[in-house]
Amino acid sequence: MKSMILGLALCAATPAFAQTDAGAPAVEPKAANPGDDVNPTLLRELGPAGDDADAGMASPTPMQVDLPPAAAPAKKEEPKKPDDPAWELTAKLAASIRLSYAGTTPFPFDADRTTSTIAPLQTRVRVSPEIHLGGLGLIVEADAATGAIIGIPPDSLVGDRQPVPAIRALELRKVYLEYKWASGAFRVGQQTSQWGLGLLANDGAQDPQAGDFGQQHFGNLTYRAMLVARPLFGKGGAFRAFETAIAADLIVRDNFGEFSRGDRAFQGVLAVRFNKDPENNFGVYAVYRNQRNIFSTDGGRATDAVVIDFAGRWQFLKRRNREFKVGWEFVGITGTTTQARNENAELLKIGQFGMAIKSQYRIGRTSIYLDGGYASGDQNAADDRVENFRFDRDYKVGLILFDQVMAYQSGRSGVRASDPSLTGVAPEGADLLGTAGSITGAWYLFPRVKIAMSDWLDAFGGPLFAFGTAKLADPFNTRIGGGTPLNPLGGQPGLYLGTEVDLGVQARFKPIPELTISVTAEGGLFLPGDAYTLPGGGVMAPVGFGRLRLGVAI
Repeated sequence: MKSMILGLALCAATPAFAQTDAGAPAVEPKAANPGDDVNPTLLRELGPAGDDADAGMASPTPMQVDLPPAAAPAKKEEPKKPDDPAWELTAKLAASIRLSYAGTTPFPFDADRTTSTIAPLQTRVRVSPEIHLGGLGLIVEADAATGAIIGIPPDSLVGDRQPVPAIRALELRKVYLEYKWASGAFRVGQQTSQWGLGLLANDGAQDPQAGDFGQQHFGNLTYRAMLVARPLFGKGGAFRAFETAIAADLIVRDNFGEFSRGDRAFQGVLAVRFNKDPENNFGVYAVYRNQRNIFSTDGGRATDAVVIDFAGRWQFLKRRNREFKVGWEFVGITGTTTQARNENAELLKIGQFGMAIKSQYRIGRTSIYLDGGYASGDQNAADDRVENFRFDRDYKVGLILFDQVMAYQSGRSGVRASDPSLTGVAPEGADLLGTAGSITGAWYLFPRVKIAMSDWLDAFGGPLFAFGTAKLADPFNTRIGGGTPLNPLGGQPGLYLGTEVDLGVQARFKPIPELTISVTAEGGLFLPGDAYTLPGGGVMAPVGFGRLRLGVAI
């Protein structure tokens, strides 16, 4: 029953930094991935924020702070003219619309062959106004009509931890005050957060660009007070590249905590980074998290954990026609929890590890990607350890295995485990079994190729190979089966999750400089491995998926 435990999106509120001049005007909207020699294509996680037409945000990535570039020499102060205003008032507004429709071929959710239509029609309108008076700023971001209007299974079938949320009339993502000076900034209010590739702290701010797959739906939200500074900025040279951040958080929403459901998750954050420029940086952050639930009076749903995360990216080659860059993130988690306590242990020890590497080599108009990742698994759900690591649900790899098959089968498992007519009393933490699209208990390789057909059109695709770091065991089936690990379909699982082949194409248009329109079509076929063995022999049938997405940004 421990498969639900804090993979831990525990550090879902950890800082990152940007390198644009404080007070600079908003970046002009531009094509997401033009793919020419002047504007080479980038992975979403490795590229600068605000370039994706599906996201439409020209302002810096949430949780980034606009400190002066570390590599730039100090600017000589110009004497102010007598008539210069002491405080300059500026404002900007970014907005976007996203409309998408997707469909998955039927596949079984459980051993009884339960299934449902998965064909979400989604909308989202996002606005992001800002107003600045000198170094003081007010930043707001809100989504309206966001989520699936139709086409997702009912909560009674797969629970509410679904990879695509139901439609919400309004969601406030950010509202905070900020004060910036030459080498630092202070922020207080509701914020989103991003660190590294986004394995744990993921703002869900923009959909993957051409070359990557998937669609983001959530984002980690936190009430936060944060101080960011370059303490050695005045020394010049490489000293300017050292950045530090300290923050105190109360989680609004992340993978494993929601304020609206009674979770009170407090975090202390300390981060240090060497930040030469946007393409060359690395750093480490440490997080301590204390989480309790106000509706639990018997010591349940309690977690204390420490997270250490090392992340960065580096550009090893940059020529007019060639480019090579790598991004990485390594995460370790330790602590204790009662989230999945069982008859053998009241207090469980947490020991989890996760990592991801994203690489890109570009030659001319062709880009070659090689991504890999690892999330530790937990083979024994009845011992005193929690070892299964979970990526953030907005970190997307492929289209079908993690985001569809594992998401809905794990959600169905949680509902079955909580059914009083089958189990009497629901096991502790059964409501957290659903992965909501997170990668857990698996390692993968994902090579891909992208070809820039023109400055406005990219075609891309490749195979995803996925393996289990522990056997794909369904807690409900395993329990009623006498303890022998059984998969969601009731068969005895192997370790090969399967092969997925994904293809996509993206077109971008700029009818006027202030407007960017993108159309993205992506689809794939998942061929299950022996992890999805059926009780009578053989494996689950292949699963197909397709999505069409329109993005409009100003």
